[in-house]
Amino acid sequence: MITITNPIQKGFYPDPSICRVGEEFYMVHSTFAYAPGIPVFKSNNLRDWEQIGHVLEREEQLCLNGAKVSQGIYAPTIRYFNGLFYVITTNVSGGGNFYVTAETANGPWSDPIYLENAPGIDPSLFFDDETCYYVGQRAKENAAYYGDCEIWIQELDLREGKLLGKPVSVFDGSMKHTIWAEGPHVYRKDDFYYLMLAEGGTAFHHSVAVARSRSVFGPYESCPHNPILTHRHLGHGHPIQNIGHGDLVESPSGDWFMVMLGTRPKNGCAELGRETFLANVEWEEDWPVVNPMVGTVMEQQKMKFLPGCDRAKPAARGDILWTSPLDMRCLGLRGNPDMLPLKIEQGKLYLPFKTVTIEDLSVPSFICTRLLSRSFEAWVEIDADLMEGEEAGLIYFYDENHYVKAVIKNRAGSLEAVMIKRTGDEVSEWGNPVISGSLHTIYLKGEDQRLLGEADQTVLVDSLELKELCSEMAGGFTGCTIGVYAASERGESERMASFGTLYLDFMD
Repeated sequence: MITITNPIQKGFYPDPSICRVGEEFYMVHSTFAYAPGIPVFKSNNLRDWEQIGHVLEREEQLCLNGAKVSQGIYAPTIRYFNGLFYVITTNVSGGGNFYVTAETANGPWSDPIYLENAPGIDPSLFFDDETCYYVGQRAKENAAYYGDCEIWIQELDLREGKLLGKPVSVFDGSMKHTIWAEGPHVYRKDDFYYLMLAEGGTAFHHSVAVARSRSVFGPYESCPHNPILTHRHLGHGHPIQNIGHGDLVESPSGDWFMVMLGTRPKNGCAELGRETFLANVEWEEDWPVVNPMVGTVMEQQKMKFLPGCDRAKPAARGDILWTSPLDMRCLGLRGNPDMLPLKIEQGKLYLPFKTVTIEDLSVPSFICTRLLSRSFEAWVEIDADLMEGEEAGLIYFYDENHYVKAVIKNRAGSLEAVMIKRTGDEVSEWGNPVISGSLHTIYLKGEDQRLLGEADQTVLVDSLELKELCSEMAGGFTGCTIGVYAASERGESERMASFGTLYLDFMD
């Protein structure tokens, strides 16, 4: 046995789906309105995960025009069959449910194949012998209440990209008045087909439930000890909450594991978003049991030894060096940042002063990475000869209406170092006017859910509250990101701000 520390993926890596090919495990996650979409990770031991690419990188694969931050790409599923990887997902902002394929998990991935008459979200694929089945979620035709949903299955012709026959409704939840039956996956083990799904919504009442059948189309009987996993009974003080949306995988030695999402709130707020956790699964009386004798997800998870665990865990990467192509951890809003009219020369990033601001539902000059810890330091050197109406700096970002930006700004011909916090319609500003020159350093430090901001070693704000920047306070489904930003009120031009290395230190 070895011990791993949960979460196995810190930060905004929700809705995990996992598969195994030979000795290697592959995992993907939701990305919503961030691009490129759906990161792909690889591991040989379930502890150490290396990002090897993204599924949705090209414009023809990912349309996010006008998408709010928590719209876009929901809950992908990754599977492998007959020499091909498949990822199926939902673009809730346009197009609906689609799948893509690749010969290797690091791509390139195909253009999307959109499915007609496939309502709902969170689709999955199940391969049984040579037949592929679409496993979906949808609102009931005569829904009795908001969130009254059902799971349905239909054969899928992969050559034609079309659903065949009629959809069969197979399960609507493990208890009366289940809300948000979603995130379904089907597995075949021994004599049964198993349907695993999420229930209760992705917040505090989240859970994992299971049903089984002798036939893929049912009827499915609910597991007598459903939900097989939840933390809602542990109270709001438990360090791990919102556990649900799981996927199962079998190791080469025949051991079973579950990955699922969860949060680590503090004072009721989980700024890092929904993260990915791991648990052991054993089978008793032909039902899966999660972490037997414990029944919950643990911060220190005992698991059976897998090859690769005897090596030291790789050090977490921090600083982002500007390279072409960009570091895989780099994200843009509604568009792949590699598609921006940016330049990278001698290790510096040149971002255009776009008129699109961070609040607009378009593609701003914003390149960010996920926040991996509440305790962090971030700083960057900016070289920008600012004209009136231009600004450049760092942003700690939750969504279009909830963020903190620390920027150098030319306002009415005078340079200012300012911090601006927006929470909904409320905007607060702190500044230090009368600065000069084009070379400036912006520094942010997060600790105890508060933010300190400096410009050129002068404190702008020493203790700014961050708790409002999370899904619990602001709604939505993402976690916070941090990154560099440039904007202008002057109209489109070819002017650019220059950024040095984005230094990042995540402290736990």
